[in-house]
Amino acid sequence: MVDVRVVDAAFDSCETDCLVVGVFSSKEIAVDVKSFDAKLGGVIAQVVKSFEGEYGQFRLIQTLGKVAPKHMLLLGLGKKEDFSLDVLRKAAGLSVKLVRDQAQLLELATTLHEIDVAKVSRADRAQVVAEGSVLGAYQYIKYRTVERQKIKVFSKVLILGKSEFNAHVAKGVSLAECSCLVRDLQNEPASNLHPKELANEAKKLEKLGVKVTVFDKKQIEKVGLTALLAVNRGSVNEPRFVIMEYRGGGKKKVALVGKGITFDSGGLDIKTAEGMLTMKEDMSGAAVVLATVKAAAELKLKVNVVGVFAATENMPGLDAYKPGDVVKTYSGKTIEIANTDAEGRVILSDALAYTEKHIKPDVMVDLATLTGACVVALGSVCAGVMGKDRKIIDQLIASGLATGERVWELPFFKEYHDQVKSEIADLRNLGIVSKEGGAITAGAFLGAFVEKTPWAHIDIAGTSWSEQDGELSRKGGTGYGVRLLINFLEALK
Repeated sequence: MVDVRVVDAAFDSCETDCLVVGVFSSKEIAVDVKSFDAKLGGVIAQVVKSFEGEYGQFRLIQTLGKVAPKHMLLLGLGKKEDFSLDVLRKAAGLSVKLVRDQAQLLELATTLHEIDVAKVSRADRAQVVAEGSVLGAYQYIKYRTVERQKIKVFSKVLILGKSEFNAHVAKGVSLAECSCLVRDLQNEPASNLHPKELANEAKKLEKLGVKVTVFDKKQIEKVGLTALLAVNRGSVNEPRFVIMEYRGGGKKKVALVGKGITFDSGGLDIKTAEGMLTMKEDMSGAAVVLATVKAAAELKLKVNVVGVFAATENMPGLDAYKPGDVVKTYSGKTIEIANTDAEGRVILSDALAYTEKHIKPDVMVDLATLTGACVVALGSVCAGVMGKDRKIIDQLIASGLATGERVWELPFFKEYHDQVKSEIADLRNLGIVSKEGGAITAGAFLGAFVEKTPWAHIDIAGTSWSEQDGELSRKGGTGYGVRLLINFLEALK
C-alpha cells in the first residue's frame, strides 16, 4: 500500500520527487505557492498564464535544481463554483497517476488540500486527498511475472500540513485501503477464491476485535439454509455462511448483508462466454460487507454493525438445481426457479430471513451484484437503491453524494411485487415479464423475505466493475460501496 503521511514542511524543503499544485480555471493558486514561486523566479506564474485550469489539464515543470523538489505538477481543478470534495478526491487520484505514468516518478508531495474554498475545512480536504491518492495508486499485479521489476509501483504521498490533519488523513487511508481490499477480492481469480477462502478473509477481522462465526456445509444444513444449499448443489466447492459482529456501542444495531457468489456460470441456464468472463466478481456484495466491517472496526465507529454474507458458486454440475424446481427457504416460503442464473436473490432470501430472525437489527441494508437490468438502467455511474424505509433510502442517497459512491432510487410499486408471485410456489425468482423492470422485481423478491425490519437493497451490478481506467480506479474491481456505507453508518449515530 501507499505510504501516506502528513508532513509539516515548507514547499522548498520537502524531500520528495514532485510537488503537486492545484489551479482553478480562474488561475488562482494558494498564497504559499506564490511565495514558493518567487524562489523559482516566477516560473509557475509564467506557466499559469497559458494554463486554462480546466479539470484534468496538467503541466509538468522542472525547477532546474533551483529548489527542491525538482519536479512540479500543475493540475487543473476546473471552475471554483463547481468544486466539491469528490472533485478533489478524483484530482488526487489523477495526480498520482500522472506523476507515475507521465513523469515516471513514484512519490509526491501535494498541496491540493490547500486550495481556498469556503465552507469546506482543510482537514476534510486533506482526508479526501488521502483517499483519492490511495485509490488512484491501486494496481493489481499479483500474478504479473514477466518484467515485474519494471512495473512502476507508487510508494509515497506527503500531505503538507500540520499534525491536526493526522486523524483525518488516517481515516481517508483506512477507507481507501478497505476499498482496495474489496478490489483485491474482486480481481482474484475464482479458481483461488472459493467460499472457504472468502470466509477465511473474514476470519482475519478477529484481530480487530470482530467476532466472526463461519458455518460450513454441515452447519448450514443443520441451520436450514436450504435456498443457499440449492444453489450450491452444482458446485464441488462447499458453501459458507458468515457472520461478523462489530460492537462499537450506541443504541442502533445495523445489519449489512452481502451476496457472495464466488463464481457465477449461470448454472444450467448458462451464461454466454462473454457474460461469464467477469463473474469472479459476483461476490462483490459480500466483499463490501466484509471490508465495511473492517473499516468500522479500524475507525472505532460508535455503532453496532453485523456483517452477514452467504457464499457459494453457481455451477452446472451433475446435481445442479434446475429450471422449474421448487426450493424451500429458511423462512419457510417456497421459490419456483424460473431461471438458475437468478441465483443471487435465492441465496439472499436465506441470508435476509436469518439475519432478521436471529440478529434482530434495527436497520438492514443488503448489497448485491444482482441484475444486468440495473446496468442497463443506470450504467456504471451509480447503483440502484430501493426498499421499504424512506429514511434509510434518503440517507443512502445523501451518503452517496457525500462520498461520490452515488445511488439512485428505483420505484417499488405494488405491481412489481405482484410480478414475482408464482402459481405453483410462493414466489418465483424472475418477474413474470422477464425483460421488464428486472432490477426492481429482483428487489421486490428480496423484500418478501424481510418482514418487519427497516430495509433497503442496493444493486451494485453496474458500479462494482469497470471496463476502463478512471481517476480513482483501474479496469477491474472498483471497490464501490465501503465509503458509502461508512458514511451511512456515521450518519446513523
